[in-house]
Amino acid sequence: MRALLAALLLGLALPAAAAPLVIGGTIITPKAVMAHGWLVVTDGKISAIAKDKPVIAGAKVLETTDLVFPGFIDLHNHPLWAVFPRFAPKAPPPAAPWPNRYAWRGDARYLAALQHPWWDLMTHGAFCDLDEYAELQALMGGTTSILGLDLVDENAPPPACIRGLARNLDYQSGFYGEQTGHEPIAWVLGVFSDMKFAAARKLHDGMDAGKLDLAVVHAAEGRKDDAESRAEFTMLKSWGLLGPHTAIVHGVALGPKEFAEMAKAGAALVWSPRSNMELYGQTADIKQAAAAGLKIALAPDWAPTGSQNMLGEIAYAAGLNKGFSAKELFEMASAAPARIAHLDDKTGVLEKGRAADLFLLHGDARDPYAALVHARPQDVTLTMVGGAPLYGARANLAALGAATPEAITVCGQERAFSGLPKSYKQLVADLTVKLRAHGIALAPIADCPR
Repeated sequence: MRALLAALLLGLALPAAAAPLVIGGTIITPKAVMAHGWLVVTDGKISAIAKDKPVIAGAKVLETTDLVFPGFIDLHNHPLWAVFPRFAPKAPPPAAPWPNRYAWRGDARYLAALQHPWWDLMTHGAFCDLDEYAELQALMGGTTSILGLDLVDENAPPPACIRGLARNLDYQSGFYGEQTGHEPIAWVLGVFSDMKFAAARKLHDGMDAGKLDLAVVHAAEGRKDDAESRAEFTMLKSWGLLGPHTAIVHGVALGPKEFAEMAKAGAALVWSPRSNMELYGQTADIKQAAAAGLKIALAPDWAPTGSQNMLGEIAYAAGLNKGFSAKELFEMASAAPARIAHLDDKTGVLEKGRAADLFLLHGDARDPYAALVHARPQDVTLTMVGGAPLYGARANLAALGAATPEAITVCGQERAFSGLPKSYKQLVADLTVKLRAHGIALAPIADCPR
């Protein structure tokens, strides 16, 4: 009020409020699928969901026959590796399946193909380009929040570009103000060699003090007969890190006893089946985890051995036929990770008051969940974060007032990006040169069906 009064007294121009956005389509709400419904976005949040088309003066209107889903929440990714081609060495041995994560991380072929060039890129100023490419790939698959950015120096201020296109849950999500690096969510690469006691103590103290909502910890990432992987769970418990603010990533080596302990403690599991199958030939016994009552989120791990984004991982998980319905897989990528990250009052579903984080998908409205699990990259026609239309069909972006969309061809269909820190054309050119210095070709931005 004081700022408004001062502006009026001084004759200063106040920033114009953004026009409301009205989006028509089949709205996927937590309670029902609303055919031919309407969703209203005001000041970056969902202000109404209605059956009848609202009449709002000055609103920008997008009328479609598409499916309107809440944006996906990716709780397990290493996005800065998305520029690399797939990693799948077959010979000479040792090759996949490896016994655990430490085996392939020490493999000379991995070091040459991924680790060494990635580190060189990171230490020579490529962070912002790597981040932008990864976030674009995420948006193309309906992801609006992502976790897992790497920094060369965790103690240095994060680069300004970390205020990304998708919400970066570990550094700058926008859910907790405009400060960077103060998010109550953390991810931990591993237990044995990757986490020291001091780091474990810091996580424990943060949880006890109510300053840490979620710690996502890689644990038991190895085959079911691998003793080292199973021992990680014991170590995690000994450090006091198994509780309602803990999510274990992978958990491939765990069984009914460990899943029951996790459920009793209120911990969650993040499931990354494609990467697990490619690296270890096994994935977590997800049926046992569900039977134990565990909270389960689905996430792609990273592009080199997992899926490029959440849309791809949902399709892969559906193909494994682990007994989950298409709707349940959808919820593992949206409402479930929101609850696990204690963000369910902010995002994860389409409801009044939630952030306008959503995407539109071209598909059969008679069975929207089946359409989702069988979707192709080109079926996403809009992705919006906090009410900002960032990716989609050019006509959809234009209807919602997106600034200067830049065209891109996705699996034979024209799509466009808006609001990029660096143009897509320039980004691809710069990354191509940087990767070529290592004899590596830039990975495609979309995994198109053959």
